[in-house]
Amino acid sequence: MKHLRTIVFLLLVAVIGYNLAGCAATPTATQAPTQPPAAAVPTQAAGAPTTPPQAAAPTTVPAQPSSESHTLVIAMNISDLVSLDPAVAQESTNQFLHANVYDTLVTFKAPAYDKPIGLLADSWDVSSDAKTYTFHLKKDIKFASGNPLTAQDVVFTWQRGKNIKINSFFQDIDTVSAPDDYTVVVTIVRPAADFLAEVSAPAFGIMDSKVVQAHGGTDAVGADTTDTAKQWLDQNSAGSAAYVLTKWAQKSEVDLVANPNWRGGKPYFDKVIIKDAEDPTALLQMVQTGDADLGWNVSIDLADQAKSDPNLQVVVNQSLDTWYLAMTSGCTTKQSPETAAILCKTDVRQAIAHAIDYKGLIDAILKGYAVHAPAVIPIGMSVIDPSKAPTTDVAKAKELLAQAGYPNGATIDFTYNSNAQTDIIAAKLKSDMAAIGITANLKPMEATVYLTAMRAQELPIAFGAWTPDYLDPSMWTDNYSCIDTQIAHRMQYDNPAACDLGKKIKAEVDPAKRQQEIAQLQQIWLDDMPFLNLFQPQYITAMSKDLKGFEYHPSRYMDLSLLSK
Repeated sequence: MKHLRTIVFLLLVAVIGYNLAGCAATPTATQAPTQPPAAAVPTQAAGAPTTPPQAAAPTTVPAQPSSESHTLVIAMNISDLVSLDPAVAQESTNQFLHANVYDTLVTFKAPAYDKPIGLLADSWDVSSDAKTYTFHLKKDIKFASGNPLTAQDVVFTWQRGKNIKINSFFQDIDTVSAPDDYTVVVTIVRPAADFLAEVSAPAFGIMDSKVVQAHGGTDAVGADTTDTAKQWLDQNSAGSAAYVLTKWAQKSEVDLVANPNWRGGKPYFDKVIIKDAEDPTALLQMVQTGDADLGWNVSIDLADQAKSDPNLQVVVNQSLDTWYLAMTSGCTTKQSPETAAILCKTDVRQAIAHAIDYKGLIDAILKGYAVHAPAVIPIGMSVIDPSKAPTTDVAKAKELLAQAGYPNGATIDFTYNSNAQTDIIAAKLKSDMAAIGITANLKPMEATVYLTAMRAQELPIAFGAWTPDYLDPSMWTDNYSCIDTQIAHRMQYDNPAACDLGKKIKAEVDPAKRQQEIAQLQQIWLDDMPFLNLFQPQYITAMSKDLKGFEYHPSRYMDLSLLSK
């Protein structure tokens, strides 16, 4: 569902094989690569309509079992959190939290992102038309409450998500039923060759239906107006993963405690405290002084300082995140309608694409900790060709602007989610646009205000990031192609040819055809330029020397149960 993340450049490590998620981080400082390593990501739909590999999920046990009490403190920017109800939340940080609180039926681990692994499901069957999925559940799973997990919990979780009508993922589900306590049958409204990948997203984490219902939850039609569990779920959780949510103070702190009934045994850390650190300097200082064990998304400006500290281990990893500039295709918006009337012209959007100094942005502002992808699908995923990325060409940009009817330039409002890093990048983009005669009036906005307005189609321009919920090209092709989905909806992008390809990619079970369709869709995006890919960041993580077991995941950040000292 991706998300707009508050920008922070250097995330915590791990291995992208994409990793975006991955292998254990080396406990020594590493130099950021000049280009992304080959990404081990799915080159075809995860879960094609033949019985897929069904590897057993490895049992995770603490690296250093101990009867002592241990607390892990993480410093990270959690200002994007709006809700911790999995059926409601659509940001990035909640994915990390939900993945450590709610188990999904299947998961994927580096480097085999095309091979689903059973987590709560022992096995599954897929119909030849990729429209019916049957899951066979494990029979020994308990929720944190002690209640046994059954098929009825899966039905409740997914029907509640569908009927609350916020998370678009669930809208592909037609019916979900439980023939018996350990069998779940799901039918999809359209062929979904990527459904196994999709249900690995944290939003599909299974909830304890008895607990949620006891706190006002319902999966009935009309749940969007009758369900009242959100308030409770913002401060508590009802999952079966390694940790349990006990507190969330917005822009302050999130507290987790170990799940006494977790299938993997006792995690090393009994408690995890995640402290909000929106100021980059404060974040690093918390790790350097020992007030935090791990600093997530260390600022690039502080990377050298972190690497030079002998008490820290620092890791750098290439992400699958995409930082983009989205420009409305609709000629009117509630905020800054004059800007919408300008940006809805394709030549203007193309002019801006050729105005941006990508090399300067990546080398000078991001200090090399990023790469430039051609469209919103990141390098390392599918058949993306980096050579197709827009190039800086001021003369061409001015020509395009004149063709659009603005030979003497134009003035636009530039709305964006303001923080220490985005302010710097926005200033750079303003300067680049000025070189072709576009005056960009910067309109910084607080994160929650910005997200709310953007989702309501109120903004003519949006500058933000997309973090994948699951690892399949449809994570991007689904959400940027059709006017009724995610970013395309928010920026009023309505191209029937793009939408048709997005739907074909979703359903296509033939790997070769799927790759061709993705390449065709990428070209349409490049021609229309509704979403300009600015850069694909690498991320930096700083942690204490004695912290072990860190693995970076592209959408879930890290598995807390693997960490120990």
